[in-house]
Amino acid sequence: MIMNSGCYTAITTPYKEDGSVDYEGLEKLVAFQIQNGITGILAVGTTGESPVLNWGEHNQVVEVVADNTKSQCICIAGTGSNNTAESLAGTKHAVKVGADAVLLVDPYYNGPSSLEIRREYVAPIAAAHPDIEVIPYIIPGRTGAQMLPEDLALLYQSRNIPSCPAMTV
Repeated sequence: MIMNSGCYTAITTPYKEDGSVDYEGLEKLVAFQIQNGITGILAVGTTGESPVLNWGEHNQVVEVVADNTKSQCICIAGTGSNNTAESLAGTKHAVKVGADAVLLVDPYYNGPSSLEIRREYVAPIAAAHPDIEVIPYIIPGRTGAQMLPEDLALLYQSRNIPSCPAMTV
């Protein structure tokens, strides 16, 4: 598994004055992180404005970060959503463009149980994409959802879900 040590930045997504994504600025942010020895960069996490990007912008940000981190540091793509089909599509794109791992925020607004998050969200995405690391990202205070230890333990039996604790805020 890739996330066993080091420092990872949840990078912000820069914007131009007209509200469009500043992809040149994004490349500069990635280069700055790499020049300063970062282990990995998270593209489009909840810090990277995932809720305000449309999926085209979201996928383009992931692609820019994946392209600019190749062989230099780890690229983690935020592909989580409150919609499993969207998360599957986002994860498929992340795999296609070369991300090293994906981060799945727990489904927000839907209020799923821990069992539902495991069975209907994280497990299907991990099964559909067995060659990429899938990292559950649990934010109970923001999403109103949580994962119980037993569901996390069952998920960790999957080859591509890390055995270290899930990222929690």
